[in-house]
Amino acid sequence: MAATVARNAPCPCGSGLRFKECHGRLDAAPASPDALIARALQLHQQGRIDDAQRLYRQVLAADTGNAIATHYLGMVAWQHGDAREAERLMRESLQRDASIPDFHNNLGLLLRDTRRTDEALACFSRTLEADPGWIEAYNNRALTLEAAGRFDEALADYRTALEREPRFAAAHQNLARLLLMRGELAPAWEHYRWRLVAQGLSPSAPDPGASRLPPDLAGRRIALVAEQGLGDVLFFLRFAPELKRRGATLAFEGEARLAPLLERTALFEPRIAPGERLHIGDLPWLLRADDPRAFPPLPLRPDAARAARWRETLAAWGPPPYVALTWRAGTASRGPVRTQLKEVAPQVLARAVEARATWISVQRLPRAGEREALEGALGARVHDAAAANEDLEEILALMSVVDDYVGVSNANAHLRAGAGGSMRVLVPFPPEWRWMATGDRSPWFPTMRVVRQQPDGRWPFT
Repeated sequence: MAATVARNAPCPCGSGLRFKECHGRLDAAPASPDALIARALQLHQQGRIDDAQRLYRQVLAADTGNAIATHYLGMVAWQHGDAREAERLMRESLQRDASIPDFHNNLGLLLRDTRRTDEALACFSRTLEADPGWIEAYNNRALTLEAAGRFDEALADYRTALEREPRFAAAHQNLARLLLMRGELAPAWEHYRWRLVAQGLSPSAPDPGASRLPPDLAGRRIALVAEQGLGDVLFFLRFAPELKRRGATLAFEGEARLAPLLERTALFEPRIAPGERLHIGDLPWLLRADDPRAFPPLPLRPDAARAARWRETLAAWGPPPYVALTWRAGTASRGPVRTQLKEVAPQVLARAVEARATWISVQRLPRAGEREALEGALGARVHDAAAANEDLEEILALMSVVDDYVGVSNANAHLRAGAGGSMRVLVPFPPEWRWMATGDRSPWFPTMRVVRQQPDGRWPFT
């Protein structure tokens, strides 16, 4: 039963009026279920999930068999973290109306994220049976195939989606990732130009007539515009030295905490007159960066005083070798929005390291008991340096002085690469494109050893 709304409370429909002045007016005709559904879907798209949930329930109070309200209550349950209730409601909505392609598609997404690959693939196929023009199903089916390691089939679905809709930005971005993972860089960078559209950061498709950068950039003032996360920024800044070599004057537009690190590279001017702005993710295409060996990580020099203090701290903690550890990066998905979580349980991480060492945790925001669990698995103390992550200068200094680093890929891995250090990178399956699809090395990070999770979830050291 729908909850009672106080007369002076805001109206649940989202109008901004008080309930008594809107749907609570004594002389107001009750809104039809179709009108309520339309408003609920609008609120849902705006991220006002709880408001949408109230309206879906209001619809069901009047029309207990409403398939749309039932389905999207399932989506709300998923976004609240209750996958079991979400699946129940989604399946119930399909029993009531199996003709709506979005119902099959959303259930497929849920099944994919709960690792039921075959069931998910069947859902996406049923989506296309319900509506052959529902091209999102090709993209979602391809992502599911990727997660199962069926890369050739995934490529085919991405390409089918683009044949049907050449401006489908998400398919361009995902095809780019998969091609990069396979080492097919030249075509990958073409598709990668669509990432800003796919991420909602640009309303305009890439200019098909755009020119690459010429060999001579003398006299050109270029501001490199940061995008995506800190790790991505550090990765793409590897292309800045080539711009400098061609004669460009460079500035950086991005996180202020990177400023002192970049100042020490002598590549960037702190203040230059306005010139052209280039997103750093476009640099590989603009420079025809088809050979990773020509673009090593951007060298990063730590603050000398901070590095010296860390050497003293490490010496006080124990004898060398000093090995930094991390086991999680990114955030877990909740609902249909995809996020990337790279995670290895602390007990599993302990099996990846067999040598005796002085262990240092550089895990950002560790959960309660995780470091202690790692200590138990290692049978040794793990010193806590998590606070160093709050200051980029501090964590760079620490990354520059430890003897080794073992863990999942994160921003610290890029700092370690910039400092010239080695690392054993634990790469969950399916891999991020920069770590490639196979092999124990990535050409983008020649000093780092790649340790890969298998498609079935096993690690080589377990």
